[in-house]
Amino acid sequence: MASIVQTYFNIYFTEIIVAVLVLSIIIVLISILYVLFSKRDDVINQKPKIKNIKNTKKMKYTKQFLKGVDGIDLDLKINHKKTS
Repeated sequence: MASIVQTYFNIYFTEIIVAVLVLSIIIVLISILYVLFSKRDDVINQKPKIKNIKNTKKMKYTKQFLKGVDGIDLDLKINHKKTS
């Protein structure tokens, strides 16, 4: 029995290697298509719900510090003021 299997393996060695490669490529393609078309895309593409935080703490700065950082927005708001 072992000699018959060894004979077939020796005769059809290249065909076995090609068949294994083709099967592995098919499995990889099916996995990629499954990931692309799965329903989890809807969960990923949903916008996260942002809660409004009303209790934001205001930072208190000393007058000396405020004089040193004149012209810098400490609240990190974007202002498009043109200075000339």
